[in-house]
Amino acid sequence: MEKKLVKSHLLEFYGIECDHCVDMEPLMDQIEKESGLPIRRFEVWYNEENIRLLQKLDKGGACGGVPFFYNKKTRSWICGATTYPNLKAWAYGKPHERFLPPPKDETEYIQGIRGWLERLRDEGVKRMQKRTESNSSEKQ
Repeated sequence: MEKKLVKSHLLEFYGIECDHCVDMEPLMDQIEKESGLPIRRFEVWYNEENIRLLQKLDKGGACGGVPFFYNKKTRSWICGATTYPNLKAWAYGKPHERFLPPPKDETEYIQGIRGWLERLRDEGVKRMQKRTESNSSEKQ
């Protein structure tokens, strides 16, 4: 993930095996492309110097994880994966949320609804069967 060494006021701290960090790559690339603002990236899971820098910038361990985005000009930060508009606002030094996770993947959301509907249907079928059995035994 680490790109050429550049001077930048925008910093991202990540871990090599971090799925959320990988998810943020295309968003950071898009911001760099649109704005011309480079984002300097620091791997922290295998680099003690980088972890010390992260700990210095993440005062009090408010975030305590990766990805962690830090804007040196504004001293503002974002903890964790976030939305593109929020990351862009951070990069441009505009108001943004420190903790704003991206919405759940749509397929994950749809699967959740399907699961709920299936449970609802199964419960309805069980109730109908009980009612049918109850009515049958009353007639006899």
